[in-house]
Amino acid sequence: MNDARGRRIGSNRDLACRSTMEPPTITASARSLTSVAFERLRADILGGELLPGERLPIQALSERYQVGATAIREALSRLVPEGLVACADQRGFSVTPVSRADLLDLTQTRVRVEQMALRLAIAHGDIEWESRLLSAFHRLSRTPPPTSADLAASWSAVHRSFHETLIGGCASSWTQRLCTLLYDKSERYRNLAKQTTHERGRDVAAEHRGLMDAAMSRHADLACQLLGAHFTETTEIILAGGLVGDE
Repeated sequence: MNDARGRRIGSNRDLACRSTMEPPTITASARSLTSVAFERLRADILGGELLPGERLPIQALSERYQVGATAIREALSRLVPEGLVACADQRGFSVTPVSRADLLDLTQTRVRVEQMALRLAIAHGDIEWESRLLSAFHRLSRTPPPTSADLAASWSAVHRSFHETLIGGCASSWTQRLCTLLYDKSERYRNLAKQTTHERGRDVAAEHRGLMDAAMSRHADLACQLLGAHFTETTEIILAGGLVGDE
């Protein structure tokens, strides 16, 4: 058979007949396919392409991503601990729902954690950190605002880079990993409500400049205050758009 299903079945037969001949290659291939499925599913959930509460049937996803059902199932299972996919007995997988309460809790947690990271970065960041922060801000300030899908992708990338660089001098890899996790979860909400996140005459560029200036001047209290206001404003805009439930 020449289709994807046929190749998978063929691989299983080969594995049964030659169980000791090429296990490293087969294992690596399976791991690669699962990683591909994992990254695509994760990106589509965070990007709002797969909606909260949406069912995730294995066969349909296998056809959508052109990846075998086993890889899809393993990828979905890996997304459950991340809180992006839910699994219920007799019902299969689905995209984890969103709610007002979850967004508020997420935002408050992110504010606390990133303020801690920012204080550490301001205290320990060296001249290399300052140079990276200036460069990240320059790229962000020169990137057109996200008024279309193409522009949104470019802006999101440099926006992420700015916030990662802002706390990048904190000298704690675990803190940075936690900040990345919280950033991703926040981006999911922002992407779901992207048509409302630039309303109310908000000057996002000025907010980023204020954060950069406060960090560069080593004014930790002001920087943390601005960071908290920055995150809270985004959350308030999302909630005002009415796209997140009350649960």
